[in-house]
Amino acid sequence: MQINILSILLLCLLSFNSCDNDDDQEPTITESVATENVFVLPIRKIKEGQDIDDFKTKRDAYVATLEAEPGTLRDREFQPFFEFTGSDLDLSRVFVGLTSFQNNDIFAQIGDATGSTPEAAAFFATFDFISFQVLQPLDPNEKVDLADFANLGTDQVWEVAVRDLSQYDSFDQADYETKRDAYLAVLAAQDNFVREVQWQSISDPNIVVGMTIYKDAASYQAVNQDQDFIDAYLATGFLQNYPINIYGAIHNVLK
Repeated sequence: MQINILSILLLCLLSFNSCDNDDDQEPTITESVATENVFVLPIRKIKEGQDIDDFKTKRDAYVATLEAEPGTLRDREFQPFFEFTGSDLDLSRVFVGLTSFQNNDIFAQIGDATGSTPEAAAFFATFDFISFQVLQPLDPNEKVDLADFANLGTDQVWEVAVRDLSQYDSFDQADYETKRDAYLAVLAAQDNFVREVQWQSISDPNIVVGMTIYKDAASYQAVNQDQDFIDAYLATGFLQNYPINIYGAIHNVLK
């Protein structure tokens, strides 16, 4: 997470959005979570001129095809309300999905089964990818259940930080891990902290993703104005040496 303190002071807390999806809809597969699960993270920017409501309708139709496939565990949806990288994105036109599948082979099979459907063609024509990653937790023993991950109605907010380690000059893996772990220890000690998961891309080991869940937007804002916390995270050197270089934002839960 890259934190700009002056920007944080200007953070406006947005009300939670509602999603057009049926919140009561359950995925077909109900097996318990496992370390073999894979998680697809699409970060989508709606095309210029594309109607947002039409995007949502086509998104929901496509997601329904995914959820009808055996092997799809759960689909989630989020929208950013504060961005860290200063990219001037129109956040009202950015939507982030997070979908779990039983394993990578089943995900590939589902992709083949659904990728040529009319629902997929209609949906994919409405947006461009900012990023698309297929992930597993960095800790091979960690299990993630999306049924209990920054859920709608809890007021929790969800942070995503996507980094490409190959973009850092003279990258030192040991230094990166030392600074990352020191920063995460400071983060985990905060009252507003709920959970952190570190991920790595299956297809490209240079792509890593940090996901943090906070109790709510107000407590997130408060802790990042706390001077003790600011001094502590600056002391780790992580954010200064390894700034977010693909995508980083705080999100409201839509589904």
